[in-house]
Amino acid sequence: MTQRGLQDCIKDSLEKYFSDLNGEKSNGVFKMVIQQTESATIKFVLDKVNQNQSEAARILGINRATLKKKVSLYNL
Repeated sequence: MTQRGLQDCIKDSLEKYFSDLNGEKSNGVFKMVIQQTESATIKFVLDKVNQNQSEAARILGINRATLKKKVSLYNL
C-alpha cells in the first residue's frame, strides 16, 4: 500500500485548480494555499482537542494569542 503525503495532496489540488481555470489567469496562489492549509490545520487540531485553545496552540507550536487571532481571521 502506497502512502500519499501531504505534498502529493497539495499537488493534486493545485493540478485540479489550474485545470479548472481553463486558461484563465490566476494570481495569489501562494497566499490562497497558505490560508486554506492553515485554516484547515487549525480547525482540525481544535476539533481534536474539543476546542481547547491552549492545547491546540501547544500542538500547533504557536502561542495562544496567535491562535486566537487566526481563529478570528478564519471565523473558526
